[in-house]
Amino acid sequence: MKIINLLKKTKPRIFIHIGMNKTGTSALQSYLLSVKGDLLNSEILYPETGLIGSAHYSLSASLGFCNPSVDPTWIKEQKKLKKSFQSEINKKIDTVIISSEDFLLNKPISTVLDFFKGFDIKVIVYLRRHDHWWLSAYAQAVKMKHLPPWNQGPQGFINFNRRRNKSYGDYRHLVDRWAKAIGKTNVIVRPYEREQNQPDLKADFLRAIGEPELAEKLPRMETRDNASLPLASVQLMDIFQRIDVDPELHQKLLAHARTFGKGDNRLLKEIVNPQFLHKLVDSYEEDYAYIAREYLGRADGQLFYEPLPEQNPDWKAPRWPTQAEVAQEVLKVVMAQ
Repeated sequence: MKIINLLKKTKPRIFIHIGMNKTGTSALQSYLLSVKGDLLNSEILYPETGLIGSAHYSLSASLGFCNPSVDPTWIKEQKKLKKSFQSEINKKIDTVIISSEDFLLNKPISTVLDFFKGFDIKVIVYLRRHDHWWLSAYAQAVKMKHLPPWNQGPQGFINFNRRRNKSYGDYRHLVDRWAKAIGKTNVIVRPYEREQNQPDLKADFLRAIGEPELAEKLPRMETRDNASLPLASVQLMDIFQRIDVDPELHQKLLAHARTFGKGDNRLLKEIVNPQFLHKLVDSYEEDYAYIAREYLGRADGQLFYEPLPEQNPDWKAPRWPTQAEVAQEVLKVVMAQ
């Protein structure tokens, strides 16, 4: 038993894992839920209160961290949630882990402080280099957004969202606003990068919250990044999302696009000019250096270690499907109905 629990009169530490999105968050949440019993044996609680699936989306939504389109059934009365949460904590619990990437939203943090009043609150966030983060966000948007307002392709998506909402993907704004609310020493920043998350994300997370021994004991976390679609599938899906058709036909077109381009081994980043990616990363370098110095104590200001993609002056954009090819794929779906 931990020494802190022999004399404990104070409440447990609470680590609020806020993502970011596209940093293995869903995989980590699933893992934490799967080893909930092992965590409990080590006096760590991954509470049932506020869980939707394997993440605490109901808790974050009930504290105001949600979009207008949130499922209304997720929002619970805070008094009932707090009573449920308190019932899960016994005198042996030393640490509580809450995980929801919705805590990234620019909402009042005061609701979180009120709900967990008296607890030692810490926030842990994983940050991904922006060339990877934006491309991953584009790939997700292509799957989800019908009739998108941005121009076709990842550059259109990135440029539109950077103009529309300057705080979107602004890591410095995110960590500083939490630091202002709970103190800089209570904000734990980890780069999401294979080289820096060895041997896996779970081990890095547990070390970050002060549980290095547990990181060695628990089973290894399987790599479970969202499966990447072939580049040709992403391109066709981007095109199909811009067609205003019957919803049922639209879903069939998207499902067909997922099967398109099998054997296409090209990476999504190949669709973007490497010079654009370099400029994109360069635009965030000042923030990276600030975060590395202020939150990781790195005097050299280096947040990410992976080399940037090579700049190729002879780069040519991969071709998109022609109108005739798109029409052919649409016909396949229509004729199959």
